[in-house]
Amino acid sequence: MFFSVDCILVPGSSLSRLVEECLGLSGASGVHEKGQTDALRWTGIPEKALHTQLAGLPMVPGIAETTQWCWRNGLVPIISSLGWTPIGAHLADRFGFHSYSGRFLDAMNGRFTGRAGTPVTTADQIEFVRRRADDLGVAPTDCAAVGACPTDGLVFDNVGLGVAFNAAPDIRARATTYVEDKDLRAVIPELERLTVSRV
Repeated sequence: MFFSVDCILVPGSSLSRLVEECLGLSGASGVHEKGQTDALRWTGIPEKALHTQLAGLPMVPGIAETTQWCWRNGLVPIISSLGWTPIGAHLADRFGFHSYSGRFLDAMNGRFTGRAGTPVTTADQIEFVRRRADDLGVAPTDCAAVGACPTDGLVFDNVGLGVAFNAAPDIRARATTYVEDKDLRAVIPELERLTVSRV
C-alpha cells in the first residue's frame, strides 16, 4: 500500500516545497517541479528544525488512522516519494508507515551537510514499488497506490489499484478511482477492495 505523501498530506501544496519555504531555504522549489532540489541549500540546517517544521504543518486529518487501518487489515503502508529521506523518516515514525523512499540527504552532528544522493526519478520510484512488493512477497498488481503528484500516474500504471486523492483531472484519469475529501480516511472504502480480493 503505497502513499505518495508529497502531494496528498498538505492540502493544495507540495509537502517538500512547503517545508523548504518554512525553513527559509532560498529558491525553494518542489521536487516535482524541477526534478531535483539543491541540497546545498540545506547546509547547516539543524535536523531538529526540520522535525519542528513538519510537526507544525497543517496536514490533512486521518493520516495515522489510515495507516492503522492498513495494518489492522493486512496491508503494509509505505511512503513512495521523490522528496528528501529525512521527511519520509519523520512521517514514517510519526504516523506508522512501514518504510519510505526518497533522495538521501546527509546529516552529521545534528545538522545537514549539504551532501545528498543522486536525484530520484520516476523510474526509481517505480523500481522501489516493485522491489518493496517483492520484499513483501506480493506482486505490484496486488498493491495499491494513493497519490496526486504529476509522477503518480506512472505509479498507478504499475499497481493493481490507483487512488487519486484530491488530484488534478489528468492524474485522476490515470487512476482506477479518485476521492475528493478533506480527510485521508476517505480513501479507506476504496482500499477495502484489496482486502476483499484476498478473501
